[in-house]
Amino acid sequence: MSVHVSEEILALYVRGDLPEHDSRSVARHVDECQDCKQVIADISFSYEIFTNSLNDPTAAELATLRSAVMGKLRADAAESRSWVWLFAAAASVLLCLAALIWRGERQELPPMARLPRPGPPAVMPPPEPPIATPRTHVTQAPRKRIEPGMCAATLITKAGQPAYLKMSTSDPNVVILWQLEENEKVATP
Repeated sequence: MSVHVSEEILALYVRGDLPEHDSRSVARHVDECQDCKQVIADISFSYEIFTNSLNDPTAAELATLRSAVMGKLRADAAESRSWVWLFAAAASVLLCLAALIWRGERQELPPMARLPRPGPPAVMPPPEPPIATPRTHVTQAPRKRIEPGMCAATLITKAGQPAYLKMSTSDPNVVILWQLEENEKVATP
């Protein structure tokens, strides 16, 4: 048989944890496949070693473990309660100090002099009309239209490096560099 059952499915089969339908199909496959029979034997052997190597704890060991855990829980609870009491005591001391300070510094302030009430708002004169300034017209020079085209071409060569063709255009902002391959021929006048 070309397709084997996965080890996870075989492990479930050994423990009896597969549904009955799947268990029957795995059993048929294992009857025919020697490789899967060997995997099942290895899994069964590992399971036996694992289950036989562990001993159940005695009642005395469980009681010791239980008392150790309970002691740790009680110690943690007592420690957390001590912080609560310490915080409550510090807060009450701070409140008492604040009350004493507030009582001691409390003094009667002298009566304040009353400021005169402001009168009605002053009437502002209406704004003056804006002064008309003569407008000057500035004429702009028409833009010069640049016709596209090539102005000059230069062949740039260096020994051991590829050749370049530099083409200058009618637009001074555009320069074209063309890298030539070794087998390209350039006609030079």
